Amino acid sequence: MTFEQEKISVDGLLTSLDKANLDIRLLLGHNLPYTTVNTLDYKPLHLERKLALLAENYEALYGLRPEGLTAKIIAKEIHDLLYFGLYPEGGNTVKLYLLPPCDGEVRRLIVHEAITPYEGYGLLAVRPAATIASYDMPLERFSTTLSLSAARFTDHYAERNNGGAIALRANRAGVLLSSGDNPLFVAKGYTLLTAPVAEGGRHSVERELMFRLAELAKVKIVEEAPTVEDIEEYSEIMVMTPIGIQSVHTIGSITLEHIYATVLAKFLPILSREGLSR
Repeated sequence: MTFEQEKISVDGLLTSLDKANLDIRLLLGHNLPYTTVNTLDYKPLHLERKLALLAENYEALYGLRPEGLTAKIIAKEIHDLLYFGLYPEGGNTVKLYLLPPCDGEVRRLIVHEAITPYEGYGLLAVRPAATIASYDMPLERFSTTLSLSAARFTDHYAERNNGGAIALRANRAGVLLSSGDNPLFVAKGYTLLTAPVAEGGRHSVERELMFRLAELAKVKIVEEAPTVEDIEEYSEIMVMTPIGIQSVHTIGSITLEHIYATVLAKFLPILSREGLSR
């Protein structure tokens, strides 16, 4: 698909990328809240909850509650983008960005991100190596283009320096928080640990979905901050992404298991079914 043919949705209007009525300064000069939405047969998963969190983030950053950001409207815009963009039906992800307010109006941009090999949520086939990137994120509570840029930079850095590795983010206090914008969970003994929100964990649908998976699988998750210092005590590290569970294979010289990831993955089809109505 060429640059001229690629479809995007701007304020509900489907257009080609080269004809979009967008001032590039709106995109480059602001920190835009966003959410990544997984789809199944052109239908978005867990859209209502994602829009609710996105609206909360936007209001916190800009002091304005987005109007008209309903699941019914956005679901149709996502469907039209994928259907008329000629993307395959099985699985796709899209990104929804909210632009800065203009005369009290909140503009939105929806772009196709990736075609996935999964119909709904899955256990990601590739178990990557990982390296630790330590940095504090401005506006850490929110998913924005600032956090997205930082995540992409650190992943590229890890890939260049460690043969295709992904980056696991730790803050300056040494708390393991995420892989990019996606929440991180570690196994210690018979328990999964994840950072509490008070210590840098971020409210997200993916975080909520991991707790839902644990409930279904009868696996215990404790909100206790995993640390870089204790990395050798962890038998497993996994990340909950917008398309499913990513299990880490190695970190440094440590080889990790994927027992919990395999157990939790058995319940991913339930998340997919639930997501169609939420």
